[in-house]
Amino acid sequence: MNATMKSTQAAKTTQIRINKTSPTQWRVIFDNPPLNLMGPEFVVEFAKIVTAMENDERLRVVVFESAVEGFFLNHSDFTVKIEELTSLPQGPTGLEAWPDILVRITRAPVVSIAKIRGRATGNGSELLLASDMTFVSREKALLSQWEVGVGMVAGGGPMARLPRLIGRARALEVLMGSTTSAAIWPRPMAT
Repeated sequence: MNATMKSTQAAKTTQIRINKTSPTQWRVIFDNPPLNLMGPEFVVEFAKIVTAMENDERLRVVVFESAVEGFFLNHSDFTVKIEELTSLPQGPTGLEAWPDILVRITRAPVVSIAKIRGRATGNGSELLLASDMTFVSREKALLSQWEVGVGMVAGGGPMARLPRLIGRARALEVLMGSTTSAAIWPRPMAT
């Protein structure tokens, strides 16, 4: 296999891109069509990006967004073996890989912004809750914690973060109902 073919294959496996718009601002772009599902490769890539965010002394703002029309970030990829996700090493916080990423984003020395124009279900919802600010399209955003609908506990921390944003009573309503309108949570943006 020649170098060009190897380079093309490597480019196809990248699920997250970083656009360093300036030394102080990055755009982290999820690009895993067709649905932006989170599999083991995605988690490994994202953990490396979070480490880079933590270590770049000039970085001030990171915007999370999607290149996939209609989908910000969705739930885990259920086509992979569960062991592939559960066998990922714990992160620096001592938590499992995905919750570790979310905690590190909340503690990162940068402003994190989730920009949502599409579905943010499960992991996507958890990421927007871990971000410092979230802007969504009223017409195109759909936020949910689907785990509740099938009797599971969401593992990325929405039960801890959501009440701080919208109050305990509304958070229980959202989590127990497994969905909410983007019009009331979080802040809408122009489409």
